[in-house]
Amino acid sequence: MSETSSTAPSDALNRLKIRRGNQQRPPSAIGRLFRFVVVLVVLFGMIGGAVIYGQSKGWIANWDRLLESVQPKQEVRISIVSVETGRQADASVVATGFIESRQQARIGARATGRIESVHVEEGAKVKLGDTLAVLEHADLDASLSAVEATAARARSELQEQEVEIQRTKRDLDRAEKSYANKTMTMAEYDTARFQHDAAVARKDSLEAAIRLAEARVLEAKQLRENMFVRAPFAGTVISKDAEVGESIMPGGMGEASGRGSVVTIADLDHLEVDCDVKEDFISRVKADQEVEIAVDAVPDRRYRGKVRKVIPMGDRARATVKVKVEILDSDENLFPDMSSTVYFLSAKAPEAEVNQKPRIFCSNEGIRSEGDATFAWTLTDDERLKKVAIKTGEKKEDRTEILEGLSGGEKVVVSEPKEFREGLLVKTAQ
Repeated sequence: MSETSSTAPSDALNRLKIRRGNQQRPPSAIGRLFRFVVVLVVLFGMIGGAVIYGQSKGWIANWDRLLESVQPKQEVRISIVSVETGRQADASVVATGFIESRQQARIGARATGRIESVHVEEGAKVKLGDTLAVLEHADLDASLSAVEATAARARSELQEQEVEIQRTKRDLDRAEKSYANKTMTMAEYDTARFQHDAAVARKDSLEAAIRLAEARVLEAKQLRENMFVRAPFAGTVISKDAEVGESIMPGGMGEASGRGSVVTIADLDHLEVDCDVKEDFISRVKADQEVEIAVDAVPDRRYRGKVRKVIPMGDRARATVKVKVEILDSDENLFPDMSSTVYFLSAKAPEAEVNQKPRIFCSNEGIRSEGDATFAWTLTDDERLKKVAIKTGEKKEDRTEILEGLSGGEKVVVSEPKEFREGLLVKTAQ
C-alpha cells in the first residue's frame, strides 16, 4: 500500500517536465490540413502560370491575325469553278437561277372565319377540288336549314294551290252551263270566274316565291361552301401556313389581321428554272432551245430542258434578261427554290463527236494576268485569299477552260481586286 502511494507522485511529475532538444509535440489535425492546403495552392499556381504563359506566347505569335479579325473586311464576289462534260462543255451560254413551280399558290378561304380542321400536312398530294381545311360554319348550317324549310313550304303551298285551281275550274264549268241554261245570274257566274282567275294568279305568285326561296338556298349553300378551303389545282402541299383555332381572312397579312392562307401548294410535276442571262448573250437564246440543267443538290445528274419563254423585259441595274427554262425530266429530288445552272446548248452534234472527258471552266471575270503570268484569286476554307497560278485553254463567251491550276469546286474571286494580298481575310458578298 505504501509502495503504490510513493510511485504515483513521481509519475505525475514526469508528465509535467518541459520538453527540450529533439523532443517535439506531434502535429495536430489543423496543422496537417493547413500544410495540405498550402501544397494545393502552390501546385495550382504553377499549373495556372504555365497555362497563362503558353497562351501569352500564342497570342503574341498570332497578334497580327487578332488585329486583322477586328478590322473591317473587304467584300468580294465569287464564282464557283465548274466541271463540265459532254455537250455541256460546248454550251453557248451559261446562266444560274432557281427552280420554281410553274403553278404555285397560297390557298386561303373566300370568307372570314376560324379554322375548324386542317386535312393536309406538308408533302401531301392533293387533287383538284380536294378539301384542304374547313372553317367553323354552324351558323351557316342553321341558316341553310331555315331557307330550305322556307322553300319546302312554298312548294307545299303551290301543291295546295293546284288543288284550289282544279276546284275553281270545276265550279266555273258548272257556272257556265247554268248561265247558259239561264239558271244562274250574271253576278253568280262572274263570281265563279273571278275565283278561278284569282287561283291561277296565286299560282304564279307561289311559283315566284319558290324561285326566290330556291335562290336563297343556293346563296346559303354558297356561303357555307366558302367555309371549305379546296385545292384549285392538283399539286403538293409545300407549306402549312395555319393551324386549327386560328382566324383566317381574305388578304390577311399577319396576326393583327388574321392569317391570309391555310396552305401553299405547288405543281411539282411541272418545274422550271427562272434564270438571268446577260444582255450580251441573250441573242444566242431562242424559244424551244435545248438546254442541260445542273442542280447543286443533285450533283450526279444532269436534267434535260428547253427554253419556254424569254421575258421581253431587261433588268437595267443588272444588265440581264429573265429566261424561263422548262425541266423535261424532273423527279422527286427537285423542289422549288433550289439553285441550278443552265447550259444553253448549240446545235446537237453526233454522239461520236461529243467529248466526254471532264473539262474545268472558270468565269472570265476571275482570270487575271500580270506580265506573262496568269492567275486567279481563290478563297480558302477560312475565307482568306490565295493566289493560284493557272494555265488557260479555250475561251468561250463568259467562261474559259482551265488546263492547269484548278480542279473544280474552288471559289474564285470575280470582283475587282483592291489591295489584294496572300492570306488577306475577306468576306463573301451575299
